[in-house]
Amino acid sequence: MLFALHQSKRWNTQGVFDWDAGGYFAYLPAVFVYHDPGRVDSLARLVQQRLPAQERDYNRIGLHPLPGGRYYIKYPMGVALSQLPWFAGAHAYSYAVGLPTTGHTWPYQEAAILAGAAYAILGLWVLRKLLLRYFPDPVTAWTIAGIGLGTNYFVYATHEAANAHAVLFLWQAALLYCTARWYETPERRWALGMGLFLGLITLTRFSEALYGLIPVVWGLSSWAALRQRPLLLARHAGQLALAVGLAAAVAGLQFLFWYWVSGHWVLETYQGEHFDFANPQLMNGLFSIRRGWLVYTPLAALMLVGIWRLPRYVPAAVPAVLVLLPVLLYITFSWVQWWYGWGFGTRPLVSIYPLLALPLGAVLASVRPSAPSRRAVQGFVVVCIALNLWQGWQYVTGILPGEAITWEMYKERFFMVPPYYLAESTPYTPPVAPPPARW
Repeated sequence: MLFALHQSKRWNTQGVFDWDAGGYFAYLPAVFVYHDPGRVDSLARLVQQRLPAQERDYNRIGLHPLPGGRYYIKYPMGVALSQLPWFAGAHAYSYAVGLPTTGHTWPYQEAAILAGAAYAILGLWVLRKLLLRYFPDPVTAWTIAGIGLGTNYFVYATHEAANAHAVLFLWQAALLYCTARWYETPERRWALGMGLFLGLITLTRFSEALYGLIPVVWGLSSWAALRQRPLLLARHAGQLALAVGLAAAVAGLQFLFWYWVSGHWVLETYQGEHFDFANPQLMNGLFSIRRGWLVYTPLAALMLVGIWRLPRYVPAAVPAVLVLLPVLLYITFSWVQWWYGWGFGTRPLVSIYPLLALPLGAVLASVRPSAPSRRAVQGFVVVCIALNLWQGWQYVTGILPGEAITWEMYKERFFMVPPYYLAESTPYTPPVAPPPARW
């Protein structure tokens, strides 16, 4: 990951703060450099300087106007909160060496990327601690390799590290770890950990508040556990009240910020975007060449197979997987823009990889060491790693576009390597209106 990050060097341009990553980051210069939460447009003006006049839209980085010439950000502030220590370091460095302390120059961009990469690696470390509670070290190593290298998480931990996915992965892994530990030994520190990380998850992406289902249903794998749950909750009601209060306090920071900016506690941030729950695009979301989860992350198929073996190794996690996964898929692919714009693979599902690491570990642990099936399963993981690194590299270098790809384009470019020139292959122009979804 660190090697791929070094090769990218996106902070030498303004590319890091374009699109979503710029919106996530814009909180920090607005508050700590310009001392006005409504000055998030300062970053937009800088991004606009790189663009043709027809593309100079503030919505490019998620800004919406308010009366009086101020702006607010459509994205929640969780990513900015995670980047704050790194922003402070970039600010101090810029001041010390005489660089402009505007919040936008290359040290700030490099800090945003490095923050995401650091959280991504820390997330794998937390996930390893969780896996070692249920699986031996070799199985854990294969599982970590599969998740870290064999899924689109790798792209969002390196080239796209300034987005929300890397830090969400860490928060999700930490929520799982604290949940598992609390149900083993109900101590206040684990309860507070559940509340803290659920609050941070919600503050980073509102829709992921549904991951609160994990601590609710964890361990409900038998009728006896279901009957004993009310007694357990009553016995530790004080701890759980603290957890809920902490989660609400952390998530509530967003409402305080909105009130500070606009005088309103709630703002309609995703204007013109919505869920269409009557028309979920599940088949497209899973199998479309445009962004299909199982197409670009075939390792997910092995994770799904592993659910069948999960009761043998981590029975407490079975209800969480069986309840959360269908709900998450339905909500994710009910978004009106089910492909989620420019990106590599199904990026909203990166957050569920810590949970799905458990069934992946179960299927890896269930095959006997000397059985041919073990070599077959490990060989499949290796193939998925090679495919993911190859196609991730193609995405980063522009060979595989992050939008509107077709089967013909995919087959034509599958073996292409940089340097890549559009004029020598199928031309690609991002559509003004995306074509109808097909799978």
